[in-house]
Amino acid sequence: MGNSSSIQAADASGFTQSRSLSRSFFGAAALALVIILPGCATYSSGFAKVEQAAAVRDLDGAVKTLDELKLTGADEALHHLNKGTLLRLQGNYAESNKHFDIAKELADKLNAISVSEQLASVSVNDTMKAYEGLPSEQLMLYSFKALNYLQMSDVDAAAVEARQFDIKQSQIAKQNADAKYLSGAFVRYLNAMVYEAAGERDSARIELQKALDGYKKQNSGFPVPASLTADLARIKAGKPAPSEVVFILQNGLGPSLHEATVRIANPNPQNGSSLLSLAVPKLAKRSVPVARIELSAGSAVASAEVVEDVNDIAEKSLNDRLPGITARAVARMVVKNAAVGETKKRSNELGAFGLLANIAMDVGSAVSERADTRTWSLLPGVINMARLPLPAGKHDITATYYSESGAVLATRVFKDIEIKPGRKAFVSDYYLNPPAQAKAPQ
Repeated sequence: MGNSSSIQAADASGFTQSRSLSRSFFGAAALALVIILPGCATYSSGFAKVEQAAAVRDLDGAVKTLDELKLTGADEALHHLNKGTLLRLQGNYAESNKHFDIAKELADKLNAISVSEQLASVSVNDTMKAYEGLPSEQLMLYSFKALNYLQMSDVDAAAVEARQFDIKQSQIAKQNADAKYLSGAFVRYLNAMVYEAAGERDSARIELQKALDGYKKQNSGFPVPASLTADLARIKAGKPAPSEVVFILQNGLGPSLHEATVRIANPNPQNGSSLLSLAVPKLAKRSVPVARIELSAGSAVASAEVVEDVNDIAEKSLNDRLPGITARAVARMVVKNAAVGETKKRSNELGAFGLLANIAMDVGSAVSERADTRTWSLLPGVINMARLPLPAGKHDITATYYSESGAVLATRVFKDIEIKPGRKAFVSDYYLNPPAQAKAPQ
C-alpha cells in the first residue's frame, strides 16, 4: 500500500510538472505569435489591383476592390483618402468630399498620438500607429476638396476650404520649420482662383504672392507656372479675370514605399535574439506617363504646365523623416532583444519545450520588424494645369496627351463645358500607365 501511494504521488508530481512546462511553453509560444502577427499582410499590400483597375478606367471595379481590402482601425484615414480620390475621378464630387471630410477629421484627432500607440510603435513596429497622413498629404487634401466644390460650382464652399487650408498650412509650417516643400504653393495658386471667383481680389493677390514665394522656396525642379505670374501681374494692374477653362490632370501615380530590411547575427544570442532586424521604408518613384498636354476648343489652343510634383515632395518628406524612423527602429531592436533575452533565461529551464520557445521567439522578433510603407497611394506623380481663355458659352474641350517620344497616348473630349462671363470652368481628368506598361520599382 505504501509503495502504491508513493508511485501515485510521483505520477501526480510528474503530471503537474509536465503541465507547468506545457503552460510555460505555450505562454512563450503565444508571446512569439503576438509578435509575429503584425507582420501579416496589410491594407497597402493588396493595393496593386486597385491601381490596375483605375489604370484601365474601371473605376467601379477599383472602388469595389478597395472596399474588399483588409482594413484595420489603423488604416481608416488612409482608406477614406483613397476612396475619396477614386470617387473624385469618377466625377462623384459630393461623395468624394464626404470621404475626404472623414479623413480630415481622423487626421485632426490623430495629431496627438496616444501613449499606447507610441509604445506599440516602439515595441512592435510603426504600422501599429493609426495613419494620419503625412503633412504634405494633409495639405494636398484641401486642393482636392476645393476642386470638388469648384466642379460642383460651389465657390463659397471652396472659399471655406481655402481659409481652412491657410490655418492648417501655418500650423504645419511651424511644426516643420525647415521643410520648405510644405509651402503648399499649388494649393495657394488654386485658392487664389477661388478667392477671385468669390470677389475677394485682395485675398487672391495675397495668395498668388504666397504661391509665387512658395514655388521658389520649394525648388522642385520645374519653373514657376507662367500663368501664375501672369495672374499676379493682372490683378496688381486691376484687370478683370477672363472667361476660361482651367484643366487639371492627375498625371501618373506618386511613389510607392517598400521595405528595406537589414538583419545581422547577434554576437550574444544567448542574451537576446539570434538575429537583429531593422526595417525602414524605401521610396520607389513611378514613371510619369504624360509628357505634354494640349488643350483645345476650336482654333484656341493652350499647353499645360506642371503645378505640383508629388514625387519630389514625397522624396523630400521621406528624407526628412528617415532619421526619426531609423531611431525608432533601433529603439525597437533594443527593446525586443532585451525582451527575448529575458524570455530565453526563463525558457532554458524547460528543456525541449524551452528550445522550441527560443526558436519561436527568435523568429517572431525578426518577422515582427516591419517598416511603415503606407502612403496615399492614389496621389498623382505630377499635377498639370492648362488654362484656355474662351468666350462665354458652351464649348467642347479636347485634351490630347503625348508621351515623351511624342506619341499620342489618349485624346479626351469634354462636351458642353459652360463658361460664364468672367468666370472659370474647371475640368479634371487623370491618366495612368496601363498595367502592361507599368514598370516595377527597382
